[in-house]
Order: sequence, then C-alpha cells, then structure tokens
Amino acid sequence: MKSSKILAGILAMLGFQMQSCVGTDEYGCPYTTYKTNGTVKDENGNKVQGAEISVKVDVIVEKETIYGENSKDTISQPIQTVYSNKKGEYEVSHGDLLDEFGNKSINYEVITNKDGYEPDTIRKEANKSDFKYKHVGDWETVATQEIDITLKKK
Repeated sequence: MKSSKILAGILAMLGFQMQSCVGTDEYGCPYTTYKTNGTVKDENGNKVQGAEISVKVDVIVEKETIYGENSKDTISQPIQTVYSNKKGEYEVSHGDLLDEFGNKSINYEVITNKDGYEPDTIRKEANKSDFKYKHVGDWETVATQEIDITLKKK
C-alpha cells in the first residue's frame, strides 16, 4: 500500500495523470487531425495554380434520444478558403472536432473559382472509413479526405 502511494506521487511529479483521455485535449492523449486536400487540374490534365478553393464541412451526428428515437444534429465548421499552389495542390485542416462524436457522416462542399474557368462545386458525403489514416508522431493521427477538382475553361 505504501509503495503504491509513493509510486503515484513520483508519477504525479513527472507529469503523468491517472485519468481518461476521452473528451479532453490533455497532454499525452492521442488525437486525430482531419484534413481535406487534392489537386486542381484543367480538362487537359494541366495543374491550375492560384485557384480559390472554399471548403465547407458539416458533421452529421446520429444519436439516440433518451426516448430511444434516433436524431441527427449538424455541426458546421467555418468555411475555409485557400489557393492552389504551383503544383495545383491545396490543403485545409479541420482540427480534431470531428473526433469528439460517435456515429457520424461528413458532408463536404468544395467551391472552386479561377479566372478563365467555369466555377465548380463538388458535394461529397464521407464516413470515417472513407479517410486515409497516417500516424504522425506518438500521439497524432492525420485523417485525410482527398477531393480532386477538374475545371473547364470558359
């Protein structure tokens, strides 16, 4: 008994906590960063630099009410706008908000504008299994949803 108290004291001094990571952003707790990326090309397969890409993400959370009925809530993330680089690539990070909820689907709306091209809107629904997962370091996982864009010239 005495040795377990000593061990707990030593671990506390070293910064270890005896608690769960669920629902917290604590140091030493695993987390997932969600990203959307892709490449913007024209109809001929040429990469398009400087295209404006606005990504809107809605997380649809399905849960059961206290009465046993199913309900859906929509959690909208702020629209993020980026520009494609010299290689036609873009990337938007959505943080880890998507990890805090149970059964969900994710609705994407990707709006692309570029002078000389027709505006383009892509709508896509994804589930957790549709992401590509990559471990980065000891605690972080990056989940990527790839959405490529093809623009038509005016």
